[in-house]
Amino acid sequence: MLRHYGISIVGAVTLMALAACSGGGQTGAGGASGTSSSAGTGAQGGGGQGAGGGGSPSKPADLVSYLTGDDADKDVAPQGPGLILMGGGVDVDDAFVWWKPLLAGGDVVVLRASGSDGYNDYLYAQIGGVDSVETLMVTSKALAESDYVAWRVSHAEGVFIAGGDQAVYVEMWKGTALASALQAAWARGAVIGGTSAGCAVLGEVVFAATNGTVYSDEALADPYNVFMALDRDFLAFPPLQGTVMDTHFAERDRMGRLVAFVARMEKDGWASPAQGIGVNEETALVVGPDGQGTVLGNGAVYLVRPTAPPVTCEAAKPLEYPAVPSFKLVEGDTVTLPFGPTTGAALALSASMGVLAPPNPY
Repeated sequence: MLRHYGISIVGAVTLMALAACSGGGQTGAGGASGTSSSAGTGAQGGGGQGAGGGGSPSKPADLVSYLTGDDADKDVAPQGPGLILMGGGVDVDDAFVWWKPLLAGGDVVVLRASGSDGYNDYLYAQIGGVDSVETLMVTSKALAESDYVAWRVSHAEGVFIAGGDQAVYVEMWKGTALASALQAAWARGAVIGGTSAGCAVLGEVVFAATNGTVYSDEALADPYNVFMALDRDFLAFPPLQGTVMDTHFAERDRMGRLVAFVARMEKDGWASPAQGIGVNEETALVVGPDGQGTVLGNGAVYLVRPTAPPVTCEAAKPLEYPAVPSFKLVEGDTVTLPFGPTTGAALALSASMGVLAPPNPY
Protein backbone atom coordinates (compact mmCIF):
# COMPACT_ATOMS: atom_id res chain seq x y z
CA MET A 1 0.00 0.00 0.00
CA LEU A 2 1.37 3.40 -0.95
CA ARG A 3 1.90 5.88 1.85
CA HIS A 4 1.01 9.50 1.06
CA TYR A 5 2.62 12.37 2.93
CA GLY A 6 1.03 15.80 3.46
CA ILE A 7 2.44 18.97 1.96
CA SER A 8 2.77 20.75 5.30
CA ILE A 9 3.74 19.82 8.82
CA VAL A 10 0.20 20.45 10.04
CA GLY A 11 -1.24 18.37 7.24
CA ALA A 12 1.15 15.52 7.90
CA VAL A 13 0.37 15.47 11.58
CA THR A 14 -3.35 15.52 10.85
CA LEU A 15 -3.06 12.64 8.40
CA MET A 16 -0.94 10.71 10.86
CA ALA A 17 -3.49 11.15 13.60
CA LEU A 18 -6.30 10.06 11.32
CA ALA A 19 -4.32 7.04 10.15
CA ALA A 20 -3.53 5.99 13.69
CA CYS A 21 -7.12 6.53 14.77
CA SER A 22 -8.88 3.23 14.96
CA GLY A 23 -12.39 4.43 15.64
CA GLY A 24 -13.02 7.67 13.80
CA GLY A 25 -15.56 6.18 11.43
CA GLN A 26 -17.71 4.45 13.99
CA THR A 27 -21.40 5.07 13.48
CA GLY A 28 -23.13 2.96 16.12
CA ALA A 29 -25.41 4.32 18.81
CA GLY A 30 -22.47 4.55 21.15
CA GLY A 31 -19.99 5.24 18.39
CA ALA A 32 -16.56 6.76 18.88
CA SER A 33 -17.55 9.93 17.08
CA GLY A 34 -21.18 9.95 18.19
CA THR A 35 -22.98 12.47 20.34
CA SER A 36 -26.31 12.21 22.04
CA SER A 37 -29.03 14.53 23.20
CA SER A 38 -28.69 13.23 26.73
CA ALA A 39 -31.69 13.78 28.95
CA GLY A 40 -29.63 12.92 31.99
CA THR A 41 -27.51 15.21 34.11
CA GLY A 42 -24.78 15.79 31.58
CA ALA A 43 -22.40 18.57 32.60
CA GLN A 44 -19.22 20.05 31.21
CA GLY A 45 -16.35 20.90 33.49
CA GLY A 46 -15.86 24.62 33.89
CA GLY A 47 -15.89 25.56 37.50
CA GLY A 48 -15.79 22.12 39.09
CA GLN A 49 -18.57 20.47 41.05
CA GLY A 50 -17.12 20.48 44.54
CA ALA A 51 -17.23 17.17 46.33
CA GLY A 52 -18.70 14.63 43.94
CA GLY A 53 -21.31 12.04 44.75
CA GLY A 54 -20.31 9.16 46.96
CA GLY A 55 -17.31 10.97 48.39
CA SER A 56 -15.40 11.52 45.16
CA PRO A 57 -12.84 14.35 45.05
CA SER A 58 -13.61 17.68 43.41
CA LYS A 59 -13.68 17.68 39.64
CA PRO A 60 -10.88 19.62 37.92
CA ALA A 61 -12.10 22.86 36.37
CA ASP A 62 -10.73 21.91 32.95
CA LEU A 63 -12.21 18.40 32.85
CA VAL A 64 -15.09 18.07 30.38
CA SER A 65 -17.45 15.33 31.51
CA TYR A 66 -20.98 14.15 30.82
CA LEU A 67 -23.05 12.43 33.49
CA THR A 68 -26.28 10.53 32.95
CA GLY A 69 -27.89 9.04 36.05
CA ASP A 70 -26.99 9.29 39.72
CA ASP A 71 -23.83 11.21 40.62
CA ALA A 72 -23.38 9.25 43.87
CA ASP A 73 -21.29 6.10 43.82
CA LYS A 74 -23.40 2.94 43.75
CA ASP A 75 -21.77 0.82 46.43
CA VAL A 76 -22.08 -2.63 44.90
CA ALA A 77 -19.69 -5.50 44.29
CA PRO A 78 -19.01 -6.17 40.59
CA GLN A 79 -19.09 -9.83 39.59
CA GLY A 80 -16.10 -9.86 37.24
CA PRO A 81 -13.43 -9.18 36.38
CA GLY A 82 -14.11 -9.30 32.67
CA LEU A 83 -13.11 -7.80 29.34
CA ILE A 84 -14.92 -6.53 26.26
CA LEU A 85 -12.58 -6.54 23.26
CA MET A 86 -14.45 -4.83 20.42
CA GLY A 87 -13.15 -4.36 16.90
CA GLY A 88 -14.64 -0.98 15.97
CA GLY A 89 -17.41 0.07 13.65
CA VAL A 90 -20.98 -0.28 14.88
CA ASP A 91 -21.02 -1.30 18.53
CA VAL A 92 -22.02 -4.86 19.43
CA ASP A 93 -25.14 -4.51 21.58
CA ASP A 94 -24.86 -8.11 22.77
CA ALA A 95 -21.50 -7.36 24.38
CA PHE A 96 -23.07 -4.71 26.60
CA VAL A 97 -26.01 -6.97 27.38
CA TRP A 98 -23.39 -9.58 28.39
CA TRP A 99 -21.73 -7.25 30.90
CA LYS A 100 -24.94 -6.21 32.69
CA PRO A 101 -25.04 -9.01 35.32
CA LEU A 102 -21.32 -8.51 36.00
CA LEU A 103 -21.89 -4.81 36.72
CA ALA A 104 -24.51 -5.59 39.40
CA GLY A 105 -26.41 -2.39 38.63
CA GLY A 106 -23.38 -0.22 39.32
CA ASP A 107 -21.72 2.72 37.62
CA VAL A 108 -20.02 2.95 34.23
CA VAL A 109 -17.22 5.31 33.23
CA VAL A 110 -16.45 5.95 29.55
CA LEU A 111 -12.95 7.20 28.82
CA ARG A 112 -12.06 9.17 25.73
CA ALA A 113 -9.87 12.03 24.50
CA SER A 114 -12.05 13.12 21.58
CA GLY A 115 -15.70 13.00 20.62
CA SER A 116 -18.51 13.64 23.06
CA ASP A 117 -21.23 11.86 25.05
CA GLY A 118 -22.38 9.31 22.48
CA TYR A 119 -22.23 6.39 24.91
CA ASN A 120 -24.26 7.95 27.73
CA ASP A 121 -27.84 7.46 26.56
CA TYR A 122 -26.88 4.31 24.65
CA LEU A 123 -25.56 2.52 27.75
CA TYR A 124 -27.89 4.11 30.31
CA ALA A 125 -31.24 4.02 28.49
CA GLN A 126 -30.92 1.68 25.50
CA ILE A 127 -28.84 -1.07 27.15
CA GLY A 128 -29.81 -0.19 30.72
CA GLY A 129 -29.14 -1.98 33.96
CA VAL A 130 -26.69 0.61 35.33
CA ASP A 131 -26.89 3.34 37.96
CA SER A 132 -25.02 5.94 35.92
CA VAL A 133 -22.83 6.53 32.89
CA GLU A 134 -20.16 9.21 33.08
CA THR A 135 -17.99 10.13 30.10
CA LEU A 136 -14.64 11.65 31.04
CA MET A 137 -12.67 13.56 28.39
CA VAL A 138 -9.15 12.83 29.63
CA THR A 139 -7.26 15.06 27.21
CA SER A 140 -4.02 15.70 29.12
CA LYS A 141 -1.56 13.93 31.38
CA ALA A 142 -2.56 16.32 34.17
CA LEU A 143 -6.18 15.16 33.93
CA ALA A 144 -5.00 11.54 33.85
CA GLU A 145 -3.22 12.25 37.15
CA SER A 146 -6.23 13.94 38.76
CA ASP A 147 -7.73 12.49 41.91
CA TYR A 148 -11.23 12.86 40.48
CA VAL A 149 -10.57 10.79 37.35
CA ALA A 150 -8.72 8.12 39.31
CA TRP A 151 -11.46 7.89 41.95
CA ARG A 152 -14.31 7.67 39.46
CA VAL A 153 -12.55 4.97 37.46
CA SER A 154 -11.41 2.89 40.43
CA HIS A 155 -14.94 2.94 41.91
CA ALA A 156 -16.71 2.07 38.64
CA GLU A 157 -18.16 -1.36 37.98
CA GLY A 158 -17.61 -0.99 34.24
CA VAL A 159 -15.04 1.08 32.33
CA PHE A 160 -15.14 1.42 28.56
CA ILE A 161 -12.48 3.13 26.43
CA ALA A 162 -13.93 4.65 23.28
CA GLY A 163 -12.28 4.72 19.88
CA GLY A 164 -9.88 7.47 18.95
CA ASP A 165 -6.10 7.52 18.63
CA GLN A 166 -4.17 4.98 20.67
CA ALA A 167 -1.03 7.11 20.42
CA VAL A 168 -2.84 9.77 22.44
CA TYR A 169 -3.97 7.24 25.03
CA VAL A 170 -0.49 5.78 25.46
CA GLU A 171 1.29 9.13 25.57
CA MET A 172 -1.16 10.79 27.97
CA TRP A 173 -2.37 7.93 30.18
CA LYS A 174 0.55 5.52 30.55
CA GLY A 175 2.16 5.61 33.99
CA THR A 176 -0.54 7.86 35.47
CA ALA A 177 -3.07 7.59 38.26
CA LEU A 178 -5.65 6.72 35.58
CA ALA A 179 -3.68 3.64 34.52
CA SER A 180 -3.38 2.57 38.16
CA ALA A 181 -7.12 3.14 38.64
CA LEU A 182 -7.91 0.86 35.70
CA GLN A 183 -5.87 -1.87 37.37
CA ALA A 184 -7.63 -1.19 40.68
CA ALA A 185 -11.03 -1.47 39.01
CA TRP A 186 -10.02 -4.82 37.52
CA ALA A 187 -8.83 -6.03 40.92
CA ARG A 188 -12.26 -5.11 42.37
CA GLY A 189 -13.98 -7.28 39.76
CA ALA A 190 -14.99 -4.58 37.27
CA VAL A 191 -15.41 -5.15 33.54
CA ILE A 192 -12.89 -3.27 31.40
CA GLY A 193 -13.60 -2.82 27.72
CA GLY A 194 -12.71 -0.86 24.66
CA THR A 195 -13.46 -0.54 20.99
CA SER A 196 -11.08 0.25 18.16
CA ALA A 197 -8.18 2.28 19.65
CA GLY A 198 -9.69 1.69 23.09
CA CYS A 199 -9.34 -2.05 22.53
CA ALA A 200 -5.86 -1.76 21.02
CA VAL A 201 -4.41 -0.38 24.27
CA LEU A 202 -5.71 -3.23 26.46
CA GLY A 203 -3.05 -5.78 25.54
CA GLU A 204 0.12 -6.27 27.53
CA VAL A 205 1.95 -5.13 24.39
CA VAL A 206 0.46 -2.25 22.41
CA PHE A 207 0.84 -1.05 18.86
CA ALA A 208 1.15 2.55 19.99
CA ALA A 209 0.93 4.19 16.54
CA THR A 210 3.11 7.05 17.78
CA ASN A 211 4.54 7.48 14.28
CA GLY A 212 1.26 6.85 12.52
CA THR A 213 -0.31 3.63 11.35
CA VAL A 214 1.59 0.79 9.71
CA TYR A 215 0.35 -1.30 6.81
CA SER A 216 0.80 -5.04 6.51
CA ASP A 217 3.13 -4.85 3.51
CA GLU A 218 5.40 -2.40 5.34
CA ALA A 219 5.47 -4.53 8.49
CA LEU A 220 6.32 -7.70 6.54
CA ALA A 221 9.00 -5.97 4.44
CA ASP A 222 10.74 -4.52 7.50
CA PRO A 223 9.40 -5.40 10.96
CA TYR A 224 11.58 -2.64 12.47
CA ASN A 225 10.48 0.17 10.16
CA VAL A 226 9.76 3.55 11.77
CA PHE A 227 6.01 2.96 11.85
CA MET A 228 6.30 -0.27 13.90
CA ALA A 229 6.01 1.54 17.23
CA LEU A 230 5.33 -1.08 19.89
CA ASP A 231 5.02 -0.23 23.59
CA ARG A 232 4.42 -2.02 26.88
CA ASP A 233 3.99 -1.45 30.62
CA PHE A 234 0.74 0.46 30.18
CA LEU A 235 -1.89 -2.05 31.36
CA ALA A 236 -1.64 -5.66 32.51
CA PHE A 237 -4.76 -7.81 32.61
CA PRO A 238 -4.03 -11.51 33.18
CA PRO A 239 -6.13 -12.83 30.24
CA LEU A 240 -4.07 -10.63 27.89
CA GLN A 241 -0.66 -11.67 29.17
CA GLY A 242 1.83 -11.71 26.30
CA THR A 243 -0.84 -10.42 23.94
CA VAL A 244 -1.05 -7.59 21.41
CA MET A 245 -4.48 -6.50 20.17
CA ASP A 246 -5.51 -5.24 16.74
CA THR A 247 -8.87 -4.01 15.44
CA HIS A 248 -10.70 -3.16 12.18
CA PHE A 249 -8.92 -6.35 11.29
CA ALA A 250 -10.06 -7.99 8.05
CA GLU A 251 -11.56 -4.71 6.86
CA ARG A 252 -8.10 -3.09 6.82
CA ASP A 253 -6.10 -6.22 5.94
CA ARG A 254 -4.12 -6.28 9.19
CA MET A 255 -3.10 -9.93 9.44
CA GLY A 256 0.36 -9.25 8.01
CA ARG A 257 1.14 -6.61 10.58
CA LEU A 258 -0.23 -8.74 13.44
CA VAL A 259 2.17 -11.54 12.45
CA ALA A 260 4.97 -8.96 12.42
CA PHE A 261 3.91 -7.67 15.85
CA VAL A 262 4.19 -11.11 17.44
CA ALA A 263 7.46 -11.74 15.63
CA ARG A 264 8.86 -8.57 17.19
CA MET A 265 7.57 -9.57 20.63
CA GLU A 266 9.36 -12.91 20.35
CA LYS A 267 12.57 -11.48 18.91
CA ASP A 268 12.81 -8.61 21.41
CA GLY A 269 12.10 -10.87 24.38
CA TRP A 270 8.90 -9.03 25.33
CA ALA A 271 6.77 -12.18 25.42
CA SER A 272 7.30 -15.88 24.95
CA PRO A 273 4.89 -17.26 24.17
CA ALA A 274 3.51 -14.28 22.30
CA GLN A 275 -0.02 -13.92 21.00
CA GLY A 276 -1.84 -11.59 18.65
CA ILE A 277 -5.62 -11.12 18.70
CA GLY A 278 -7.30 -9.38 15.78
CA VAL A 279 -10.96 -8.38 15.99
CA ASN A 280 -13.14 -7.48 13.03
CA GLU A 281 -15.55 -4.57 12.99
CA GLU A 282 -19.03 -5.20 14.46
CA THR A 283 -17.46 -8.01 16.51
CA ALA A 284 -16.49 -8.46 20.15
CA LEU A 285 -14.63 -11.02 22.21
CA VAL A 286 -16.09 -10.97 25.73
CA VAL A 287 -14.01 -12.57 28.48
CA GLY A 288 -15.51 -13.72 31.77
CA PRO A 289 -13.96 -14.12 35.22
CA ASP A 290 -12.81 -17.64 34.33
CA GLY A 291 -10.79 -16.36 31.37
CA GLN A 292 -13.09 -17.88 28.77
CA GLY A 293 -13.70 -15.61 25.81
CA THR A 294 -16.74 -15.88 23.55
CA VAL A 295 -17.17 -14.25 20.16
CA LEU A 296 -20.24 -12.07 19.64
CA GLY A 297 -21.32 -10.11 16.58
CA ASN A 298 -21.16 -10.27 12.82
CA GLY A 299 -17.47 -10.84 12.14
CA ALA A 300 -14.54 -12.94 13.28
CA VAL A 301 -11.73 -12.92 15.80
CA TYR A 302 -8.27 -14.17 14.83
CA LEU A 303 -5.60 -15.66 17.09
CA VAL A 304 -1.94 -15.70 16.04
CA ARG A 305 -0.02 -18.05 18.35
CA PRO A 306 3.51 -18.83 17.20
CA THR A 307 5.22 -21.82 18.78
CA ALA A 308 8.73 -20.83 17.73
CA PRO A 309 10.62 -17.58 17.17
CA PRO A 310 10.87 -16.14 13.65
CA VAL A 311 13.68 -17.32 11.39
CA THR A 312 14.52 -13.75 10.38
CA CYS A 313 13.26 -10.65 12.16
CA GLU A 314 15.73 -7.85 11.59
CA ALA A 315 15.76 -4.22 10.54
CA ALA A 316 15.65 -3.58 6.79
CA LYS A 317 15.06 -7.27 6.04
CA PRO A 318 11.82 -9.06 5.12
CA LEU A 319 10.24 -11.10 7.88
CA GLU A 320 10.79 -14.85 7.56
CA TYR A 321 8.28 -16.67 9.74
CA PRO A 322 7.14 -20.09 8.50
CA ALA A 323 4.23 -22.13 9.85
CA VAL A 324 2.69 -19.69 12.32
CA PRO A 325 -0.26 -21.41 14.08
CA SER A 326 -3.40 -19.29 13.88
CA PHE A 327 -7.15 -19.65 14.38
CA LYS A 328 -10.35 -18.03 13.13
CA LEU A 329 -13.24 -17.72 15.60
CA VAL A 330 -16.78 -16.73 14.62
CA GLU A 331 -19.88 -16.02 16.69
CA GLY A 332 -20.25 -18.58 19.47
CA ASP A 333 -16.68 -19.83 19.27
CA THR A 334 -14.67 -19.73 22.47
CA VAL A 335 -11.08 -19.44 23.65
CA THR A 336 -9.58 -19.73 27.11
CA LEU A 337 -7.15 -16.86 27.59
CA PRO A 338 -4.36 -16.23 27.58
CA PHE A 339 -3.11 -19.39 25.86
CA GLY A 340 -5.75 -22.05 26.44
CA PRO A 341 -7.77 -24.10 23.96
CA THR A 342 -10.11 -22.66 21.35
CA THR A 343 -12.98 -23.97 19.26
CA GLY A 344 -11.87 -21.80 16.34
CA ALA A 345 -10.83 -23.23 13.00
CA ALA A 346 -7.09 -23.60 12.46
CA LEU A 347 -5.33 -21.42 9.89
CA ALA A 348 -1.92 -22.03 8.36
CA LEU A 349 0.04 -18.79 8.00
CA SER A 350 3.58 -18.00 6.93
CA ALA A 351 5.56 -14.90 6.01
CA SER A 352 8.41 -14.88 3.52
CA MET A 353 10.07 -12.26 1.35
CA GLY A 354 7.66 -9.60 2.50
CA VAL A 355 4.56 -11.61 1.56
CA LEU A 356 1.98 -13.34 3.72
CA ALA A 357 0.65 -16.74 2.69
CA PRO A 358 -2.16 -17.26 2.07
CA PRO A 359 -2.60 -13.73 0.71
CA ASN A 360 -6.23 -13.62 1.91
CA PRO A 361 -6.29 -15.32 5.31
CA TYR A 362 -9.72 -14.06 6.32
